[in-house]
Amino acid sequence: MGLCISTLGSRATTRVQSDNSSECNMPVPHQILIYAELLSNIRQVSVGCSLHTPSSSSTKAGISSDGLELTISHDGVESSVRLPGQVASPQQLPIQSKATKSLSWRLSLAASSRPLALTVSDAQTVPWSASSLQPESAIRCRKCQNVIVNAGCVKVWKDLPSENWAEMMEFWHCHKPHDHKHGDDEGLASRGYGANARILAQPGVGFVDLTSFLLSETDVSNAAITNSPSPSTLSNGVAAPHEKYNKDNTSSPEADSLVAFCGSCKSHLGVLNSQTSSISLFKWQVSVNETIQRGPSTPPNLCHYVSAMLLATMARSGCSKSIVMPMKSQIEPAQNGSSPTHNGTSQSLLNIWVFNANIVFSSTGERRSPIPAIKVLYRMVSPDEADKMLESMTSDMQDITLPADAIEIVLGILSRSNGFVPQHDRKFREWTVGLLEKWDDGGG
Repeated sequence: MGLCISTLGSRATTRVQSDNSSECNMPVPHQILIYAELLSNIRQVSVGCSLHTPSSSSTKAGISSDGLELTISHDGVESSVRLPGQVASPQQLPIQSKATKSLSWRLSLAASSRPLALTVSDAQTVPWSASSLQPESAIRCRKCQNVIVNAGCVKVWKDLPSENWAEMMEFWHCHKPHDHKHGDDEGLASRGYGANARILAQPGVGFVDLTSFLLSETDVSNAAITNSPSPSTLSNGVAAPHEKYNKDNTSSPEADSLVAFCGSCKSHLGVLNSQTSSISLFKWQVSVNETIQRGPSTPPNLCHYVSAMLLATMARSGCSKSIVMPMKSQIEPAQNGSSPTHNGTSQSLLNIWVFNANIVFSSTGERRSPIPAIKVLYRMVSPDEADKMLESMTSDMQDITLPADAIEIVLGILSRSNGFVPQHDRKFREWTVGLLEKWDDGGG
């Protein structure tokens, strides 16, 4: 009698074959790990497989009749995965004659197959751009649904320009035709686009950049935000709402930025700025209504924003390597088990190298397969090593910033994704292979 045990959902499954009904309570043997990656530029699907014991004459691999699913059976275990593209391969795949725990194939796409991989332009889709957000929508803490900005406060959403907009405007002003007068920085700043110019928050306007919403403090609900991770207590025993900061007590420019926590669950929501009376809310920490409803479980998450940041950095600078720096602010949330800090910087910094900016992968380790993603190599480096790489005259490195707690989450995502890849493909020299899901503007 056959016993079927689904361990990973309908798209990636593991089944155990048994001829004895008394074995129903036995644990499931080691899963067969299958990883498939769409190589859209050469119209092929690369497949790798890790077995728990060496292959034998009983090991079988086959493609479904529609060319969309791969099934491997070995040593009483059967695993299936939905492929990231329709292939035109024979239903039975050849197995290497030599006993091995690693199997691999290159499968050609069917002539009629439309690859799921995004185009280069689509690869830089910004999660939650201004056009995708509902005007007058409330903004809530994603964890506890505490209202941060009441419905009706944000009348309009506006996209902010790219990070290097001021420098580009300055270049245009200095080199525009028929104008050979070179204004100084102060003159350019008076026009609103000097290198030190900044966009100020406006009541009723939600400015949208790649990773955050810039809002006026006047639009934030009373008691919705606190600048302390632990609520202070008044003499009557009631927690003090929305702890105000005194900018006269600041002693450095960095102290003008305070960490903003949810007044209810104390989640790290963003950054308060005392000089501009504004607040920047991290998109991955809040929820807002979209013009197209996707459902409660599909808003863009931190992984989508990190991949978008890396792609934007590549588009802007041409650099595929980045150092992820912890964001500096007056108060940082405590990190359980985090490494000691030196001058506010972790002893180890995350170094990411974008290896392939445009893939679609399927894995028996991820039941939502297939998934658009970027393939990266990552490692941890010391602050001194990071400084040398960033300051080198021949540097091919850029720095990006994230909150310290977000970096810890990203490390966890990368570590987990490494397990989606076959054992022999998980390392490249001193680098570790990772996958970061991309936002596809169609539900994530």
